[in-house]
Amino acid sequence: MDFDTISLLLKYAKRYGHAKIREAGVTDTEHKICTFLYFHSDAYQDMIANSLLLDKTTVAKAILSLEERGLIKRIQNPDNRRKNILNITDAGKQTIADVVGVYDEWLANIESCLSNEEKEQFRSFCKRLLEQAKVFSEK
Repeated sequence: MDFDTISLLLKYAKRYGHAKIREAGVTDTEHKICTFLYFHSDAYQDMIANSLLLDKTTVAKAILSLEERGLIKRIQNPDNRRKNILNITDAGKQTIADVVGVYDEWLANIESCLSNEEKEQFRSFCKRLLEQAKVFSEK
């Protein structure tokens, strides 16, 4: 497989997810942040940026927008006043409930052409490649 194949798969996934995410009233970046907070409570801005491989300024702008719309809440950390603890609100959960797994849904649809054994192999290969990518990026 060449990189163009991977790139095209990602573009198809984004095209599918983008339309559904827009219907929920959030941007792609806001969706990523809300989804992260949906599964990880008491997160910090730098934790989100690092985990999602997003620019810190982009995350800061998205967090401000999400907070202004009441989709996330920011509480000052009592142990470190320079850091804010971030959590998704009930309104935020409700907003993204239908799109929190949009990319898992897309993947399940495209994986449907594979046997169960092939799906397991594919997932195993992807995990190995991701681990190698992490190691490679640290060099």
